Amino acid sequence: MDSHVDKTVHMIFLCKFVNSSSSTNKRYKEQILKDIIIAICAMLNSIGGKVVLYNKCTCLLAVSAISLLIRILEQSLISIIVSNQTISKINFKEDKESMVILVKKADCLIITNYNLYLPSQSQVVQISPWEPLEKVKDDIINRRFVPEPVQLDSHCRIFLKGKNCDFHENKMVMFKNLKADQSKRTRLADRMTGKGNKFSCYVSAFANYNGGHMYFGIRDDGVVEGEVIPNEDISEIIKKVEKAIKKMIWPEQIGQPKRGEHWEIFFEPVVDENSNVIPSTFVIVIYIAPCLGGVFTEEPECYEMVEGKVEKMSFATWKKRVLQRDDVDIPAAVQRIEWSSSATERRCTKAREILMMAINNGKWEIFSKYAKLFEDKHPEVEVKLMVLSRRVVASYRQGCLSKARLLFDDYDKLLSKANDILIFEVIYLCLKAALKRAEKELEAARELLKSALLKADQLTPGIITAVPLLFVAMNQNSGLNENGPSSAELSRKVLEHLKYAPKSQEQVGMEHKAYIIFATFHLGYDMSGKIIEKHVNQSKLETAKSSIMALNKSVCSGYSLSRYREVQFNLVQSTLYYRYAQVKPEKNEVFLEEAFQFSKKAQHLARASNFDEMVTWANVSAALYTEKLVLARLRKWIR
Repeated sequence: MDSHVDKTVHMIFLCKFVNSSSSTNKRYKEQILKDIIIAICAMLNSIGGKVVLYNKCTCLLAVSAISLLIRILEQSLISIIVSNQTISKINFKEDKESMVILVKKADCLIITNYNLYLPSQSQVVQISPWEPLEKVKDDIINRRFVPEPVQLDSHCRIFLKGKNCDFHENKMVMFKNLKADQSKRTRLADRMTGKGNKFSCYVSAFANYNGGHMYFGIRDDGVVEGEVIPNEDISEIIKKVEKAIKKMIWPEQIGQPKRGEHWEIFFEPVVDENSNVIPSTFVIVIYIAPCLGGVFTEEPECYEMVEGKVEKMSFATWKKRVLQRDDVDIPAAVQRIEWSSSATERRCTKAREILMMAINNGKWEIFSKYAKLFEDKHPEVEVKLMVLSRRVVASYRQGCLSKARLLFDDYDKLLSKANDILIFEVIYLCLKAALKRAEKELEAARELLKSALLKADQLTPGIITAVPLLFVAMNQNSGLNENGPSSAELSRKVLEHLKYAPKSQEQVGMEHKAYIIFATFHLGYDMSGKIIEKHVNQSKLETAKSSIMALNKSVCSGYSLSRYREVQFNLVQSTLYYRYAQVKPEKNEVFLEEAFQFSKKAQHLARASNFDEMVTWANVSAALYTEKLVLARLRKWIR
């Protein structure tokens, strides 16, 4: 019993646990149970202890009440700490006068309430205490990217009174219709942000997922009613919404959430059947941006023993306990290998970034100039290998495969002399796989990529480890990764690895590429322009659109697209409009025209920059949309 150190004592009336018909007895029972559970959880999170319950009741009911109390306590504990911990860490001892609950230290941190939420298709779901802490950390607290973020200003703006809004509740959309009459105590702003409408729960859920929109003034069935709001109440609603959002617990790096970045509110007018604006009637739309790090409705409930007393754990202590084992976010069975020296890494990174910028923008003369400059200025083998690898990429992009093969011979001769041999082996294997793919030797390319991924797993996450993942994602439907994860899953992994790299034009360029691959996959195409799905549904279209908008947001934030990526971006947009033409045949001519225009832009850019492979894709796309446009116009003419 040495491990049972701390002790709490409770004086209870056991008979009240049997006779709980009165409201007074129910409240008493709930409060005592809560106090006991909190004390047990505090001891589980410390070094163990015992909770002593002394019976103050002498009636005959007390004997039967003991077993009832144990049953209630066990059920409550199992709902928080699951059955195996309840059985192995907690024991009950009883006699006529008292009951002792013996508690041992738990194997993990016991959290009675995370106060975290996630969205389901039709509601928000509170993260259960049963949910393993490691999963909560992986999915919410430690997540490093949002692959399909809901964008600001992407909400619906046209609302017709009494008509269906033509979209539904889902994991990123919530409807609320607050029709109760206002009073001094229940003004619209109070009812919107009150606990009864779970306002903070929806904010937490959307922020911890992909972001989302709350629409106030729309019924659950999607019919628009609108909220009647006098002009003088608008500022009060904004203030109450802002206050409720700021009252929540946001990640340290955000501090106080900012309107226009982390949240926004819109008052969209409701119109009648003649498209006339109905006075003072609005649908209130509240946008919540996705947030990395976890957004809590309030501090998590977690208890500990401090100097013999039960205390609620502070958020700072809780966070420290939760994150104390997070030295490495991407686990590995082997020690991660880094560059042999920071100076070598710095020089190679600079060479790679400058040369890739020239390649991606089709500036071949500038590329040749800087490649020679780096070779002449830096005698290190590593820099020469980095320059050689970029020469291979430049040759490949321009369709000069024979030149690329000759460059590989030079690379082979230098490779064994490098200090950072593993890094340059990964680069070599990826480039070799690209060449084999171009030569239609798919089996050889598959084996090379498999080796590249295995070797990359030994390296510190970053640009180099993202490269093979990105290459496999690009070629998932080209026979190189038939049984592996999808392009979408691989794109997510790429984004995860890129979070470990410092922000740079190259890093952002690879993010752009991952977004394009992700969107292309959901549009039913591979990255060579080949159709892999004849038709896609509305859901896949929206997912692709979200990825395209995420890329566009990055561009608007100051990270411009390279020429090569601009070609791909135009092609993926042309594909999006082509798919829209399939899903909405009544507007197919309009969408096909947009698809054609984007493909022509891509065609012009690819030809001007001598991007051989992109020219082929753009030509095929432009020809397809021309044919579809002619057929659409012919059908219209015949009718």
